Formats: sequence, structure tokens, C-alpha cells
Amino acid sequence: MRPARIAAGVLGAIATVVVAMPLTRLFQQSEWLAAATAGVAVVAVAGMVARSLADNPVVIIAAQGLLGGWYLLLTEYEETTAYALLPTPATVTTFASDMRQAYETVTTYAAPAPTTPGIAVALVLMIMVVAIAVDLAAATAAAPTIAGLPLLSLFLVSAANTGGELPWGWFVGGAALWLLMVARQSGLELRSWAGVIPILAEGDGEGRASRAHGWQAARLAVVGLALALLVPMALPHLPTRYVLDGLGRGDGDGVGTGDGIRLSTELDLRRSLRSPDDDPVLEYKTNDPEPDPLRVAVVTDFTDGFGRIRSTSPQPQSGFSPGNPLTNVSQAIPRDERTMEVTRNRVTAPQLAIPARTKSVDTGDVPWSTGADGTARVERSPSTYSTSSVELDLTANHFEGGDPSRPVDPDARDERYLRLDPGSESRIRSLARRLAPEDRGPLAAARAFQEYLRGPDFGYSLELPEPPGGPDDPILSFLDTKVGYCQQYAATMTLLARADGIPARTAVGFLPGTDEGDTWSVRASDAHTWPELYFEGIGWVRFEPTPGARAASVPAYSIATEGGDPAAEPTDTSTTTSEPTPTPSQSRDPQLDSPQAAPTQDRGVGTWVWWLLGLVVAVLALGLMPVSALLARRRAARRAADEGARVEAEWQDLITRVGDLGMVPPVGATPRQTGTWLRRRAHLTEASGQQLDHVVATLESARYAPPGRELPDIAGEVESVIDEVRGSRMRGVRVRAWLWPSAGVHAWRAIGRRLARPLRRER
Repeated sequence: MRPARIAAGVLGAIATVVVAMPLTRLFQQSEWLAAATAGVAVVAVAGMVARSLADNPVVIIAAQGLLGGWYLLLTEYEETTAYALLPTPATVTTFASDMRQAYETVTTYAAPAPTTPGIAVALVLMIMVVAIAVDLAAATAAAPTIAGLPLLSLFLVSAANTGGELPWGWFVGGAALWLLMVARQSGLELRSWAGVIPILAEGDGEGRASRAHGWQAARLAVVGLALALLVPMALPHLPTRYVLDGLGRGDGDGVGTGDGIRLSTELDLRRSLRSPDDDPVLEYKTNDPEPDPLRVAVVTDFTDGFGRIRSTSPQPQSGFSPGNPLTNVSQAIPRDERTMEVTRNRVTAPQLAIPARTKSVDTGDVPWSTGADGTARVERSPSTYSTSSVELDLTANHFEGGDPSRPVDPDARDERYLRLDPGSESRIRSLARRLAPEDRGPLAAARAFQEYLRGPDFGYSLELPEPPGGPDDPILSFLDTKVGYCQQYAATMTLLARADGIPARTAVGFLPGTDEGDTWSVRASDAHTWPELYFEGIGWVRFEPTPGARAASVPAYSIATEGGDPAAEPTDTSTTTSEPTPTPSQSRDPQLDSPQAAPTQDRGVGTWVWWLLGLVVAVLALGLMPVSALLARRRAARRAADEGARVEAEWQDLITRVGDLGMVPPVGATPRQTGTWLRRRAHLTEASGQQLDHVVATLESARYAPPGRELPDIAGEVESVIDEVRGSRMRGVRVRAWLWPSAGVHAWRAIGRRLARPLRRER
């Protein structure tokens, strides 16, 4: 084995592991990193052994892939293999299940997401693939500069999905290792110029040149790293673009930062509720004397008790016009027109806080849209915007007599609004039957559920106590301890309503905030969730089961009184609860053995399709010029009018292709002079030299012999000479000659000239 290749392989493996470390910020457990590190080591050792036996990149990659795959089989799927060696149909089925689970986790949770078994396998596999790519470039191809591309891609997965900032040390560590690989390879190539360097200086010319080269490289590296760290500080912060839908949508857990706040796609508002940041998230003016909460998203899926935000909004559009929120709403219900003018907005894209039943939104030139659930989505965050909405003045009488044939929301009876959490279904159904017997109507049942949760047995706290016996399901835990905050109350009432046959969902957003005269001010700690229940003739209606100060005002229609429906909204009669003091967040146990499928919905084209399409486009782009050159050569051979023209075409092919390899013959040289020059400069072997001499002699016969003479086929000898020249050139030159051949470039230029010819005639 050549030591340089061993060193390059080791450096590439270390760089891959270092660049993969920031991925630990995206997931709540990092045990997968040890397995990934071992997998990278397997790939690196396999590459070293394969390179000692063969110099063919295909053989080396195949060896790394086989040993890497075998490592994954032994560590993750040994029980499904045959004799711990061969995969079985069960292995394929389990692997496919893990990949689906990984996809669900990434598109469902915000960072830090739970480390499901599928996520662990996907991370190990992804890092091993990157390790093979880095090893191929740095060690096999001796081109560590190209190794920076897969390393950068792996780093960008972390940088683009954290939702916040990565410590600069991660970037410096990975960049420094990459520069070390580049510098080492450059030093090796410099020392290989032994025939030239002694002329550059007296004495130790090679050593002096090498040291000068190294210092120059070091200075460039320092300047480059400094610019990479300092220039972004001077640039304005641009909206984050996420590699995958879902992961990293919150900056941590939805906590406000200097740039704004985004509520996490995983329903966990504890950190936002605990936020000490007094800087407003929203400031707005409204003609509503008592505004309702502002909606950002809705939750329909409570699989395993954890709510997951899913957006039904289409892609934002310029000039978007939403549907009428009052379609099929009973005309007998009084209504008020409400306007809201947001003068400061720190809710970051794609989320936008708007009231219920919004008729229009003016975001300026920012594209936006609303989904069937009434939540909005923006392409980028508008600093100001305004809305127009409708507020219904509901009483108990309006909840009777709705016409099911004219639904306000045709999708309200969909299964996703009636699905229960499997872990708590039995307990929830039993409790719903006890609280709301079958002879009660939907409104009476909803009131009973709200009254139960706001009763004296329940308390508000951000610190969730451990229940006796420790049930895994959060809803069961809440029903046992009877202590929680808004999301436990909202989720439980949503499930109770579903158990009674009432379509229900949980809305996520912000309380109206604090009235500061002519402006309302909303802070991060005003984050809130509440249930919305569906009633025919009215649509989705807000309830408020959360007790305490951190709850919205209770709607009048949701409270039953002895005298009938109250004329005014009642005061909050819930039990007084103490405000929790900020303490370190208690993390729930999110580890899922087998996450259930998300609610059925059109999520568009899967992410893997776009990755596959991108890979196909990349392969086509890389092969465009080589294929064009091959076709151009074949076309030239077919168009040869006679034997002489054929030989001329083969000679031109030889001159062009050795020119691509950096061997450009002197201008004006005869074929014999060109052959002598090429033989000397390319250090051709005796056999290749003789083949070149035969090519030159054939060309001279074609040019100067009498017409009609039969000429030998020299195509094979031309290929042999080109292969000999290619073998003497550095890998970087060979790669460039293959990717960007002159014949392909000339072919496309000819197409351009033909297309431009009619335009020139017109002028």
C-alpha cells in the first residue's frame, strides 16, 4: 500500500466524522454517531485494502459498498439475515419500514427530533455514503479538492435544518481538515516535480520550493477561513431555506430569537411559554375591543399523544384570493366585520398569525396563501400586514338545526378529525361517556368537557409531574396527574369531543396579547393552543378548557348557566394556579418504536423523488459533453468521403484529444514533427511510439500517395496512443479532459452558429 493513500483515507474518514457531528443538534439522542463512526472506519479500511489490490475506482467503490452494506446488516438487521451474511425479504421489508419511519420523523418533527430506529439507520447510511464519496475523491482519485463537495453537502444538512446558528467551531474544524488534505496532496505533487525544482534555487531547491508553496497555501487558507466567518456577519440575515419539510422549523423549540419566532411543528410550546423575552413578537391595531386568539396552524394528528402540526396551505402565490369563510354559515347569526393592522411582525416564514374566518390579507408584495383549515402560509415574512375577518356573535340557539346537506366545511367529517390516540382511546371513550351521556346534544357535551377540564381537580403548570406507574402516553399521564399547560388541555378536549362524535382539532397560535392603549402587543410567552369543534351551520368554533391566567377569555356560548344562555361573556371562574418559575425544560420521552402513519393527505411529490430527479439531472449534466464529443467523432467518421478523409478525421481526433490532456503540438508542425514532439513529451513506450509512427505514416500516405490507394484502419492505434498519453497525466487533468472535451464544446458551438445564422441574414 502506498502511504499517501493511507494518510489520505484516514484524513478523509476523520473529516467525514467531524462534519457529521453537528447532526447531533438535530436529534434528541446521539447514540447513532458511534455506529456511524464505526461505519466510516469500515469504509476507509475497505478502501485502503482495495487500493492495495487494484487501481480501478469501480472495484474500490464496489468493495467499500459491499463491506459497508455488510456492516449495516450485522449492526441493524442481523436477525433478518440468512447466516448473518445475506439479506432476506424480511431485511428488505424492515429496511423499507425504517426509511418510511425516518421520512415521517423528518417531515413531522421540529429539531431536535426524536431519534427513531429509522432515523438512526438513515443517518448511519447517509454518513457512510458521504464517506465513500470523500474517500473516492481524496484517496482513490488523489483529488481532495473535490472531496470538499460531499463534505459541504453533509455540513449543509445540519446548517440548513437547525433553525438557528451553528457554532463557528464546527465549520472551522471541517474546513481545516479539508485544507489539510488539499495541502498534503499539493505537497506530494510538488515533490514529484523532481526534474524541475532543482533549477529553481541553489542547494536544497526542492525543500525551499516546498516550504514556500506550503506557506503560501497556509496564508490563503487563513484568509479564506477568515472571510468565510466574517463576511456573513456583515450580510443581512436571509430567510432560512430547509432541506426537508418539517425538520428544523423551529429555532430550538419555537423560542423567540433576535430574528423572530416560529412555532415548532411538533406541538411543544413549553419553551415559548417560559420565554423571558419581552420583545414583542407581534404589535397590531384592531377595531375589535376584545380580540380572539390569533391562529398560526392546526393539529389533527395525535398519534402517540403528541400533536403534530400539518399545513394544508398551498404554495404561496402573488395576488392570492382566499375562499369565502362564511359559505353556508347560517344567515341568522349576527356578525361583525373586524380589521387588524400588524405594525411589527417577528413571526417568521412560512407561518403568519391571522384571526379566524379571515376574508383577506394584505401582505404587500409577499406571496401568501391559506389552506382549507384557514391557516396562512407566506413565502417570506412581511414586516407589516393587515387582515379583514368576520366575528360571529354566537348564542346557544345558533347551535341547533344546522343543515348537514350544506356543510360549512365539507371535509369536517373526514376521519382525521375523528381519529383518537390509540394509547388513550379506551380511557378517553370511557370518560366521554361519563361526562356526556348519549341523550345530550353536541353543544351540551362540549360544555361538559370544558367544564370538567376547568374544574377544581385540574391545575396549570409547565412542570409536568410523573404519574403513578408512569404511563407512556401523554394524555393518560395528564388524566392521572391532572396538571399541565395549554397543549395538554386542548389535546384532551379535542380527543373527548372526537370520542363523542364531534369533529375536533387543536389550533396553535398566540393569545391576543396585552392592550397597550391603541396597540396590542404579543410576546413569545403568549403562545397558546385551544380546541376547535365543528358544528353544522356554524363551522369550526373555539373552546377554552385551559384554566389560569395563561388562557384566553372563555366564549359565552361555551358556558352553561342556570338561566339559559348568558347575555354576556362570563368571568373566568377556574381555579387559581401559580405561575411556574423558569427552570430547565423537562424533556418528554419522544422515542417511538414504530410511529403511526400521519393523517392521509396530499403531501405532493415525495422528497426522495426530488433527490432522485436531482441525481438524474446531475448525471445528465456531467455526461453531456463526453457524449456530445463521442457523437461528434462518430459523425465525422461517417461523413468521410473517402479513405483519405477517414484518416484525416482520425488524426484530428488524436490531436484534439491529446490537446485536451494538455499536450498541444506546436502550431504549424508537420505530422512527422508532431509525432516526434508528442513521443518525446509524453514519454511514450516503444510499443506506443511505433503505433504513433504508423499513424503518421498512414496520414502521409493519405495526403501524398496517389488517389484510390487502400489505407489501413488506424482507429485502434489512435486509441492506444491516447490511452498512453492519458496514463502519464495527473488525475485532475484526466477528469477535466473527460468532462469537458474540445470535440463536445465545438459541437455545441456549431449548433449555436447554425441557430444564429438566420438572425445574421436578417441583419
